[in-house]
Amino acid sequence: MTSSAPETVISGVPYAVTEVNGHAPGDLDEFLGLTTFVVAGRTGRQVIDGEGAAVQDAVRVHQKHSHGTGKDVRVWRVYRAPDAGFVAETC
Repeated sequence: MTSSAPETVISGVPYAVTEVNGHAPGDLDEFLGLTTFVVAGRTGRQVIDGEGAAVQDAVRVHQKHSHGTGKDVRVWRVYRAPDAGFVAETC
């Protein structure tokens, strides 16, 4: 069985969210439940598949290994950026 290493992500560094479920994000609720979103940052563009749950003023997304299923890879905190839009960072 082969396994690929997760893409490099810098912990605690905000990544701009450019897309959620195939369109530009407009509301934090779009990250709830099974979700796919795209982040762009210092390590490039990455597609995140996982499951999101509301926590205070953010959504905690448990990134999964295989298209939103399987074992956890990492946990992301998605929130509204102060200057509009959305950002995600690992936690």
